[in-house]
Amino acid sequence: MPTKAEQYAQMADQVARQLTGSWQEWAGFLTTAARLYKYPFHEQMMIYAQRPDATACAEYDLWNNRMGRYVRRGSKGIALVDDSGDRPRLRYVFDISDTGTREHSRTPWLWTMNEEHAAPVMAMLESSYGVGGEELPQQLADVAAGLAEEYWTDHWQDILYIVDGSFLEEYDEYNIEVQFKSAATVSITYALMSRCGLEPEQYFGHEDFMAIFDFNTPATVGALGTAVSQINQQVLRQIGVTIQNYERAKSAERSATHGEQPDLHEERRLPDPRPEAVRTAGEAPGQVRQDEESVSEGTPAHPLQPATDDREAVPAPSGDRRD
Repeated sequence: MPTKAEQYAQMADQVARQLTGSWQEWAGFLTTAARLYKYPFHEQMMIYAQRPDATACAEYDLWNNRMGRYVRRGSKGIALVDDSGDRPRLRYVFDISDTGTREHSRTPWLWTMNEEHAAPVMAMLESSYGVGGEELPQQLADVAAGLAEEYWTDHWQDILYIVDGSFLEEYDEYNIEVQFKSAATVSITYALMSRCGLEPEQYFGHEDFMAIFDFNTPATVGALGTAVSQINQQVLRQIGVTIQNYERAKSAERSATHGEQPDLHEERRLPDPRPEAVRTAGEAPGQVRQDEESVSEGTPAHPLQPATDDREAVPAPSGDRRD
């Protein structure tokens, strides 16, 4: 009988096969992944399959010990698979919506792109990537195209190695390159625009995403998703730093002019919510006790969930309120 971790690993394969089945599904994933850009692709994919509305995820101990927040009783952990070892292992994260505050709790700083940020962000992009322009959406698309081309140059051999069994298998090397760059560019652009609040659904449709349909195996979806995830993380981190620096400068200027205290909220932002340790399938973060009660009980399963909900068959650790 497969272990819990192996069942979730099988779920991950199934999710990967379905992600590029329609452009709407892929676009939905890109929107979630853009919010969680500090996570690698395979973990973004698992979060999307279980909690597509997640905005800021971290392990129990980080929420409880470092952020001073408690995980609400009955909150179901999001299972993430680590398959770097001999056998897959599980760890669990919780979304901020699963947490509550105490006195002296800290709230993650999640940057928001406003109109006033456009000029400094565009200047940063031009300085970093040599791509100018008058409109941010087009500039992001040009940056995405350049980075997709660089990624292909660095990884083309690895990508060509894993096309067997996919629709890409029928193409020669040149056309695989064309399809990869096309799929990566539109995906990166969509994700960047989504995180910046630029409503990419108003710009893109089915025809723009035609190239993604050739990535129809777990291996090819993984190759495309990894490229998109890594490039998004690079650019979105830079945008986040630019916005943070702009807000700090504005706060300092306001303080100097009016004698106000600087807004130090940014200093209390959530650290990079990546794992410091990977737990085995039998371990629960922070000794969260097993509890099948779920906050979202009664909510329909996400369309990418297997017909038999693995989360029901394999209960994840649930939150236990710590007041």
